[in-house]
Amino acid sequence: MTTQLIPHTPSRPDAARPSRSTRRARHPAFAEIRGGLAPWIALAMCLTLVGAMAGKTAYWQGSWGETQERLHSVAVLLGGPLAAGAGCWQGGRERRRRTAELWATGARSELAQFVVAALPVALAVIVGHAVAAAGSFLATWPYASAGRPLFGPLAADTVFLAAMSCGGMVVGRLVRWRLAAPLLTLCGYVALALSTYRQSSLRFLGPAEGYSPDAWVPVWWQPLAMAAWTGGLAAAAVLGHAARRHRYAALLPLAVAIVAAVPIGRTGEHMWYPNPLARKQICDDTSPQVCVNAVHGDLLPAVSKALSGLTGRLEGVAHAPVRFENLPQDPHRDEAQLPQLYLGQSVVRGELADPQAFAWEAAAGMLTRECAVPTTHPLDEAVMDWLVSNDLSTSRRAQARRQARERGDTAEITALDARERALHHLTAMHPDQRRAWLGRYFATHGSCDTKKVPAL
Repeated sequence: MTTQLIPHTPSRPDAARPSRSTRRARHPAFAEIRGGLAPWIALAMCLTLVGAMAGKTAYWQGSWGETQERLHSVAVLLGGPLAAGAGCWQGGRERRRRTAELWATGARSELAQFVVAALPVALAVIVGHAVAAAGSFLATWPYASAGRPLFGPLAADTVFLAAMSCGGMVVGRLVRWRLAAPLLTLCGYVALALSTYRQSSLRFLGPAEGYSPDAWVPVWWQPLAMAAWTGGLAAAAVLGHAARRHRYAALLPLAVAIVAAVPIGRTGEHMWYPNPLARKQICDDTSPQVCVNAVHGDLLPAVSKALSGLTGRLEGVAHAPVRFENLPQDPHRDEAQLPQLYLGQSVVRGELADPQAFAWEAAAGMLTRECAVPTTHPLDEAVMDWLVSNDLSTSRRAQARRQARERGDTAEITALDARERALHHLTAMHPDQRRAWLGRYFATHGSCDTKKVPAL
């Protein structure tokens, strides 16, 4: 019996087969992303924006509009120059390594080489900005009352950062100087900051022009126009530099940028319209009513509680204000204006910072006489002290008396004594009698003639 020998062909080991991930890793763009400066640029961008946001948390945490305005400012004024500096450093890398001539002999075109080198930097600044934005929105979400973040302006800022990195890379390839990157960063910051101080309508072409989404909302085309303006300029610069054989192609993005700039410059401040939430009031069921802006709707219980003593003493008083609200006061209506709810001052992370001070300011604003010449009556302060009647009011009277004694101001001490007597008299009155007197007092409050104030 004969044995037939079958020739054996050794199979290629699996280790020799290039996997899909290996083939992708060999692409220069992936190598740049994984082993180049891209991770460090993303980290620097994220830390810069997060650090700037964290320094003022009390002034934006709790409001979508304030959060987005702060994020827009730091992204443009700090992130933009940083992206330009990073791109400039990346653009001069081959010259520092003395490999520029070697790359010039490569098979890829100069534009393709530019894209491969610029893409990691652009992606890095975008990722850093996205992480900082997500962290900021998560930080304000537990305290926000109403509204939502606007992703159109956020996308326009992202395009601006990518454009700054590409423009910086063009500068880095043209300028043969190691200090070009830090100098470009500094000049970029100064130019962006100074653009906000211009008075002409051309200042709206600057991405640093800020607005408050709590009060104003951009029209639908504003983020698109701003993205086309900044992105078009950057694309024109890249094509004009890298596409040497087809430089005329840079005219197309340049034309897009000019077309986008025309409505921005002509429309100006009308690119934003009043936020409907900012014109809406949410009221409680007390008498007088307490109303807050719908943007701060979650603060209504806290504001009502802070004013409960004031509104309780005004209940049933004729000619007294029937409503406290945030909208500008109309002298022809029986409404009193509440103190403004400023984040970082009267409001911190969804809570009133000082409820007693808020009540005192509300009473002071209600009793202020709108006259050409500041006019007051000795009974005004006594009425305010009785309406507020909290620890702050007591401490203010004690402090005023102590300061008058230290100065030796006998006239002030006499006025304070009269104020205390009026307050004790008002407190000791029968409720019906006191309501009747307060009704006559508020009936004369719209007049600047203090002689009409009834005697107590």
